[in-house]
Amino acid sequence: DGQTDDAKLTSAVIRSAQSLGAEIIVPGRFVYAERGSDKIDFEYEADGKIITGQARVMVNAAGPWVNRVCNNISPAPLRENIELIRGTHIVVPGPLKSGIYYMEVPEDGRAVFVMPWAGRLLVGTTEEPFVDEDPGKVKPTENEIHYLLRVLSRYFPEFRNIGVDGILSSFAGLRVLPGGQGRAFNRSRETILVSDPQHNPRLISIYGGKLTTYRSTAEKVMSRLAASLPQARVRASTRDLPLLPE
Repeated sequence: DGQTDDAKLTSAVIRSAQSLGAEIIVPGRFVYAERGSDKIDFEYEADGKIITGQARVMVNAAGPWVNRVCNNISPAPLRENIELIRGTHIVVPGPLKSGIYYMEVPEDGRAVFVMPWAGRLLVGTTEEPFVDEDPGKVKPTENEIHYLLRVLSRYFPEFRNIGVDGILSSFAGLRVLPGGQGRAFNRSRETILVSDPQHNPRLISIYGGKLTTYRSTAEKVMSRLAASLPQARVRASTRDLPLLPE
């Protein structure tokens, strides 16, 4: 299914990084870091052991856990005020004859898309505040599933008889959006990079953004970190590397 395709892409990205010299620790859990003027001392847990090390720089790319990581860094780093917003998708039997469709929801003016998805139809997404303390527990709610079914049946009458039992699968993720008043729909989706310190940073925290922009984000991160790193031989350019092996 589509999630398997995502897993294949993730695996390909990891293999590409390893081929260029990266060391990948999976599973692993960040424990603590202390920033100095020219280095970072860190601890992480792997295979039931606490492992310590030193690095010149650290990139906090923990997604919805980004500020939890900041909580375990000393001295306390700069951070953004954020709100976690849940987005749910459903997968139903399909496909449509052609195309990808943008549907405006009459009740709130939001946009929902329906598109081909591994021989089926993917419908999403919702936009609801996530108040649970653990981002790892995010899951679709009954209200969100009914919301998406209503939108689908309004624009495509042939799906009016698909109830909850007709859904093949559902899943939810979290958007990291700037905190603030008003609807999440009106807030920026741009990636925010927080450097600490701002000049010659030892730590960069990544807030928001999308999976589809990970390469451009990585390029911006490395540009900011260049002043804190020694001169190095260029091994590859992500502008030329294929996303997936041929």
